Amino acid sequence: MAGMREASAAGKRGASMRIGLSLLAAGLMTTVITVMLISAHPRDAAPVMRHISTVTPEAGKRLTNGTLVDFVVATPLDTKLKRANWTASTLSLDFVLPSSRVLDDHNVSQMLHDVEAVIRLAFLELENVNRVLIRFGESPQADAEAGLYANPENESSYRLLMASDVRRTDRWIAEEQSKWVGMGSADSDSLWKSRLRLSFTPLWEMKRNAAFMAGQEQSDSADGE
Repeated sequence: MAGMREASAAGKRGASMRIGLSLLAAGLMTTVITVMLISAHPRDAAPVMRHISTVTPEAGKRLTNGTLVDFVVATPLDTKLKRANWTASTLSLDFVLPSSRVLDDHNVSQMLHDVEAVIRLAFLELENVNRVLIRFGESPQADAEAGLYANPENESSYRLLMASDVRRTDRWIAEEQSKWVGMGSADSDSLWKSRLRLSFTPLWEMKRNAAFMAGQEQSDSADGE
């Protein structure tokens, strides 16, 4: 009996050790991905690697933690990325803008084109992405001239503006690409707003209204001259 108890205890210790090593490996992988994301700006690297399929034929159709950085680099983005996460067939991306950025039509269109770029690559080039979660926020520390922005130690400075939730099972995903037109104006287009499941915070609404009023004042001033 003593031998059996010792064997059982040894088995439990071995299982605990294996679980601990697995958690350690996952933590190290997340750290490596974060460091690699900080060291490369998607927009700067886009001409070098426009297509994720340039990695390998096998990996090019499936997203993994090992190819997540390649995916980010392969996607032509205008907005800086704060965080990228891949888990259980769900791709989550957090983007960040400087707090001083005006949410006029031009800047909003750029943000929505980033959403479109991610969705096209995730659902048309990859076969194992079933859901894409995208958030846009602002931070006073997101310098417009800096490289890829990441500041995981100061979450309080990140204020959410807009979020999107798109799934492979959405009916429009299966439509012809020629019908994928209009995402760039999704904030004012009810069809695309519904398709992308866009949600906006009060901060977004306030900044959009401020941009509209500023545009109106400039237009009135120009007419008066």
